[in-house]
Amino acid sequence: MVVFFSFFPLCGNTFAQTWTSLGPLGGDVRSLAADPSRPNVLYLGTVDGYVFSSQDAGEHWQSLGLIGPANGMITAIIVDPVNSRTLFASLWTREPNGEGGGVFVSLDYGGTWKALGLAGHAIRALVQSESDSNVLIAGALDGVFRSNDLGRNWEQITPAGDSELRNFDSLAIDPQDPGIIYAGTFHLPWKTVDGGKKWTPIHTGMIDDSDVLSLAVDASNPQRVFASACSGIYRSEDSGSYWKKIEGIPFSSRRTPVIRQDPLHPSVLFAGTTEGLWKTTDSGARWWLVSPGDWVINSLLVVEVSAGTLPAGGDTAESSTPEFSEDQIRVLIGTEQRGVLASDDGGDHFRELNEGFHHRRIVSLAIDADKPGRIAAVLANSVDSPVESEDGGRTWSAIGAGLNANAVTRIFSSPGGWLAALASGGLARFDSQTHKWTRLGAFKEQPEVVTGSTERRATPARRFDAVVNDLACGEAECFAATEEGLFFTTDNGKAWSALFFSSANLPVNSVRVSSDSQRLRIVSSNAMIFSDDAGRTWKWHDLPLDSGGAIRLEWTADKTLLAAARNGLYISRDDGASWERFQDGLPAAAPEDLLIRPGVWLVSVRDRGLFISRNEGVSWTRVKELDGWSADDQFTMLANGMNGEFVYAGSANDGLYILDLLGQTAAIRFESALAGK
Repeated sequence: MVVFFSFFPLCGNTFAQTWTSLGPLGGDVRSLAADPSRPNVLYLGTVDGYVFSSQDAGEHWQSLGLIGPANGMITAIIVDPVNSRTLFASLWTREPNGEGGGVFVSLDYGGTWKALGLAGHAIRALVQSESDSNVLIAGALDGVFRSNDLGRNWEQITPAGDSELRNFDSLAIDPQDPGIIYAGTFHLPWKTVDGGKKWTPIHTGMIDDSDVLSLAVDASNPQRVFASACSGIYRSEDSGSYWKKIEGIPFSSRRTPVIRQDPLHPSVLFAGTTEGLWKTTDSGARWWLVSPGDWVINSLLVVEVSAGTLPAGGDTAESSTPEFSEDQIRVLIGTEQRGVLASDDGGDHFRELNEGFHHRRIVSLAIDADKPGRIAAVLANSVDSPVESEDGGRTWSAIGAGLNANAVTRIFSSPGGWLAALASGGLARFDSQTHKWTRLGAFKEQPEVVTGSTERRATPARRFDAVVNDLACGEAECFAATEEGLFFTTDNGKAWSALFFSSANLPVNSVRVSSDSQRLRIVSSNAMIFSDDAGRTWKWHDLPLDSGGAIRLEWTADKTLLAAARNGLYISRDDGASWERFQDGLPAAAPEDLLIRPGVWLVSVRDRGLFISRNEGVSWTRVKELDGWSADDQFTMLANGMNGEFVYAGSANDGLYILDLLGQTAAIRFESALAGK
């Protein structure tokens, strides 16, 4: 079981009216960079445009925010060796009309960024010359570009529109001559020796149609060049004139995004692949796997860690931080799903270095109403999903045992424990004693009844394998909104019955139920259907035509209903008889999620932010940036904490947050509840 640690203050003034991160730690890493003058200072770039920094060789990370006006993959980060305040970054963005990106610069250690040039170009690679730091080379989908003045001006140095000199994936500059440039494309490598005036194909010995993902020039011998491609890893001893495929890393399907050399031992190289980390100690003659084979590695650093600057490991059992008495090599890898991992013994052992790097997308969130601090969440693109915390987010553990590789799309809290909606269909229940999931049962067999009867109708018995979109529970029954209709159970999911609301078997997107299970409110086919007699009879309701159709429903203690629609949030104060759209301060866009509690209504809107109303929707205000939370964060899930005194917010890119709504009093009560006092 993998455990993520994330500590946060629950008491004191810093907790009141602030967003506080709860983790879980980790996420996808696309690029890593080290400060040449201060090797313990590292930078991390994500697949969605965020930058993190570390001052202690990766032991702790801090978010520096977004690069650029829109999210994009940070394909490279460079720290200027002359002035470490200056950072360069390249972006590759997906846009409605194609692909774009550009080069960006920071003059304050990554605190703020501005566009430096090549706007609209999808930059896949960016390198700086070792012998002339003024020279920057950028590889894009439409060519190679050069700057001789630290990015102030750029010129294309490949022929425009050339059928081969395009789709660049990798670059390398000779460490002694900035005019010698190696460039890898989606189809084989190229080279120029005169700064780009003339380009020559250099693929002799390389399998044709190789996508060259990474290039590296040996620092001790510039005539030795390494290239990784979809067909394997190659080495050239004559500056790329002839390539020889290096054996030892089998299977042509393995892709190697990055190769790095040990700065103290030139014959030692590491290759980050889609099937783990590989190492050679004889300049590539022999390779062996030094990590699990299922690690997908996007970026790699081999840095010399300065002695005396890392925190000491101490004698406590929880501490695993090494204490170095002399300079030492640290290997750091940036992975998909697992975040950053590091080895201080040449790859023999690895440990996670994700403290402060919490870059997870929360796609579903559940709160145990009976046990304060017990939370479950589904994470996107994570090997450790779903996860659970029993101490309010201090620590997290993976709870995937028993799922047998079945992906979980939603997680719910029910009277019988956590329920998980499976991507393949059906539900599973989590046993808190065995810490395993078990698949829930079949339909309950009931006789068919004629249309118009006041008795509930159900289908014959078969396995309950419908795809579940939503779940709501009353005191005695739980109701599942599925792609095959509405179902209910009276025995904690052991058997299910179909509850018909129309002559057709329509999919149901959302369901809400009163505590006595008499009042049911569902959304199906963009319409709302209500029952006040436990599903025996139904009435159809529609939103105004300009709404775009209902997506989900929420309700308050009285007859007030809120409907999330494609074109905004609508309210009915007469139990659905009439509707109006919120307009004062709330965008006319589909809500991501909404939370209703006495005195505070919250709505998250994709790409627009989080909005709050303290007067039951009469007016709305966008929540501005607060301590511990950035307005750039997009919240996907909202849930009430203990007694509604604080709010849990799952973000699209930064894990889980908590907001105390009542100040220090609520924090102290929560701390006491966790302690069982």
